[in-house]
Amino acid sequence: MLLKSLCLLFLTSTACFAQPPTTNSITPAEPKGFLVFEIERYLYSTRNGKGDQDGDLKQSFKVPLIPEFMTNFKELPGQNSSGTGFYCRAGDPKSDSTGTGFMWWIRRTADHRWAINMWGKGAEAIDGVKLNSANCNVSQNVTIRNWEDLDMNYLLSFFSKDKGLNVSFTAKYLTAQEMKTAGPIPTAPVETADHSIIFKGENPAQSPIQIECGFQ
Repeated sequence: MLLKSLCLLFLTSTACFAQPPTTNSITPAEPKGFLVFEIERYLYSTRNGKGDQDGDLKQSFKVPLIPEFMTNFKELPGQNSSGTGFYCRAGDPKSDSTGTGFMWWIRRTADHRWAINMWGKGAEAIDGVKLNSANCNVSQNVTIRNWEDLDMNYLLSFFSKDKGLNVSFTAKYLTAQEMKTAGPIPTAPVETADHSIIFKGENPAQSPIQIECGFQ
């Protein structure tokens, strides 16, 4: 009887050691969709309408809508607070008094929709001359029920004697499937309200347009 018990104990111990060790690692959830922002600058001749490739710029960046991002919308608007908001702003890092800047802001509403504000303003220098846009300060305000409803854009235009410059900014939603055919789009750097990092961002210092996103 004792021998049988020892054999059973040995087999049980061997089976326990043979099992692969468990880990506490969690595989990040795949995003179901993305916020995608695009900035485009197009310089052209006012004489013949032809573009000037030296002045062209087109830059996109994305924010994956993963649970770690979504859980940061903690506070709904109340009597003493507008609620937790997420912002993205972008502009020319070399600019001081010139350069068009953009701001995009989204928050939850009390009835669980999304309230969004988007605006842009600034001046541009063409051939060393500082110019203001004919519509130098534009904004949009929309409220949507679902991310899929997001589709915003606006255009700022600047004119000199010989050249024109159009600067556009768009914000839209893409599904994970649509992103597969959209081509490579770098992830924007994103911080929480306490400055911990959600997304480090992909080479933000090497981008021609400076991008900053976060919660507050």
